[in-house]
Amino acid sequence: MAIAIIRHGVPSDHKTKLSPLQTELLNCTEKVRIASAPTGAGKSYAFQRAMIDNDERILFIVPTRRLAQNLKFSLINALKEAGWDQKKAKNKVTVWSSDTKEKLKEAGIIGKDKISITSFRIREIYELDETRTGGEMIFATPEVVSGILLRGKYLNFGQSDAGIIDLLTQFDHIVFDEFHTIEPRGFGMAAVLSKLAAELQNRCRAKISFLSATALDIKPTLLAMEVPEAQIKELREEVIDECDSSDRTIHGDVQLLFEKRDSLAELIATYADEIKTESQQNHLVVVIYNKLSDLQRQSTALAATLEHIGVSRKKRLLINSIDDSRQGDEAEFETDFTVGRYKNPNDFRVLIATSSVELGVTFNTRLLFMEPGFEPFNFLQRYGRAARGDVDGKVIVRWDDWLHGKMPWLRRLIKWAEKNAGKNLSINDLSKQLRRTVVEFFEEQPDFEKQLNSEEQPNNDAFVHLPNRAKYTAGLYWHLLQNQKSNNKYIKQRLFAHCPPQARTVAGLLKEVRKMENNPNFGEAAKKWCVRFENEAKILRNIERRIKIVEGSGNTLLVGENFLQREAPHILDTGLLSVDEDGNLEIHIGGYFCLDDKSRYVPKQKRVFFPYKSDGITLEDNYQLVDEWCNRLTEPMEKYLWKGYEKSIRAAEKLVRFTGLVVSEYDDPEMDAPIGVL
Repeated sequence: MAIAIIRHGVPSDHKTKLSPLQTELLNCTEKVRIASAPTGAGKSYAFQRAMIDNDERILFIVPTRRLAQNLKFSLINALKEAGWDQKKAKNKVTVWSSDTKEKLKEAGIIGKDKISITSFRIREIYELDETRTGGEMIFATPEVVSGILLRGKYLNFGQSDAGIIDLLTQFDHIVFDEFHTIEPRGFGMAAVLSKLAAELQNRCRAKISFLSATALDIKPTLLAMEVPEAQIKELREEVIDECDSSDRTIHGDVQLLFEKRDSLAELIATYADEIKTESQQNHLVVVIYNKLSDLQRQSTALAATLEHIGVSRKKRLLINSIDDSRQGDEAEFETDFTVGRYKNPNDFRVLIATSSVELGVTFNTRLLFMEPGFEPFNFLQRYGRAARGDVDGKVIVRWDDWLHGKMPWLRRLIKWAEKNAGKNLSINDLSKQLRRTVVEFFEEQPDFEKQLNSEEQPNNDAFVHLPNRAKYTAGLYWHLLQNQKSNNKYIKQRLFAHCPPQARTVAGLLKEVRKMENNPNFGEAAKKWCVRFENEAKILRNIERRIKIVEGSGNTLLVGENFLQREAPHILDTGLLSVDEDGNLEIHIGGYFCLDDKSRYVPKQKRVFFPYKSDGITLEDNYQLVDEWCNRLTEPMEKYLWKGYEKSIRAAEKLVRFTGLVVSEYDDPEMDAPIGVL
């Protein structure tokens, strides 16, 4: 079963070489721009040109460390091609992530008895390299930026008043790349920056841009935050199927096949001869898995197939959160592939990866094998990795009965492909099939606001869509910014002058809950709950806590706690558990890390807390967590504990319902997603 997605591209100005969307991103006067363009259309390239041509400073916020690193390398190469020398190019581009933090520690620039990482980054807000003229760009993960804005009680000597206004005055552009990956809890920082930029207008320098692979309507959410509509510009790149010599081709003709197979390892073995041909012609072949556990268990079989057709270990690269985290002597790594997060995929002949490569990472590949992903956007992003530019390619999608049964969107897609087998279709035809589910997530539910003052039991279904909860997580984020001790008088005035209604609502509800602090029995618990609730706003993504595994060779890697429980319980049972100098869990094992033969079902759990008792309880961390927490809060057997504080309990329930944030054990907010999204 195969269809063909025909060659397509975007118009390009013969003088500037920019598409209409790229030109608008550089020149339109509105402070907030919501831009959509297909994968490969060059959305980030527009800001590269802003830096090179206009000497502008850009803060480019991306979901993953790998994408940040990839964009940095690409930009440095582009700067050198534009005539910049190596030193200037490297000094004018940097990455803010936990990786760079560790490198600065190793170099002795930050750390004990040295400048703090926050102080170092605050300096970089103002300038990366004061000895050279020209534009500058910082690629950052969102947690790092948020960590600078929400510094809590710790002030930075000599720079204690640096904050959100400084971001808006020191950068020409603040960009949120791949914004369709934003979770409701992570929308706060983006919404606050948008509102302030639009309200301050000419008194601030920055324009805020949201970039996505498809058109998604976040405008209602921004309008609910009282961002002036006149300052919001929605942009969309029109794709053309008939490209002439002046247009820029995004993708060549792509043959799209759906193959029913038990595993990707089986599929790779079936197409071994085709992979061998691509390898011999020095072309990269890419394989993208749904599950990390499947990749780990099938890696030996994959390696055997590749070895048989002449693709050696040095020419096959493994990319996933576990192997990317490996540190130590590479010669001691017990893997069938080359690993390492700083390796350039285009230096290899075969790349085996998980979803970590589907966001913005560019490959020169004509042959792509993939599992469909768990959401339509996963599929579209993965498909877009193949046949970049004026090159033809083939994408082969593995599916089975389990995937077909669990994913309604995949069933519709396969049925659509069967109906159109043998036809030439446009990329818009494919996008329409995949876009429906994602758009629904961004649609506002009209009955949401009615529940704000209702005394009836709220219906959680109205809260799960992004616009509904994003408004109130943004309101909580604004509330925290207003109370930062690092704010100077000017920043405080601006934040209070432009405070959105959601921030006032959140502040009022927290004030009501804090009345419980006067109770002699649970006052301390109520105080801790409110502090923990505010701290939840600092965690922008639901990222699983990871445990350090120390192998017998001394090499280390990081593995998710629930992943270990599900895929490698023998390590938890037999390894030596300890705590490192930073207070993080680590497990020492005698040999090399490996998974058990089969997975077992272990539900994710979360330790959650209530404002009327000091001890927490453990609940399953799933889509029902908010409902379950609220039910436990108000269950009849508990009412005697908080009798007389009915309004305070109701306020706590509303805070959790409206934001989707359940108070739990608090981790470091400056964590990075190794493969995850914003």
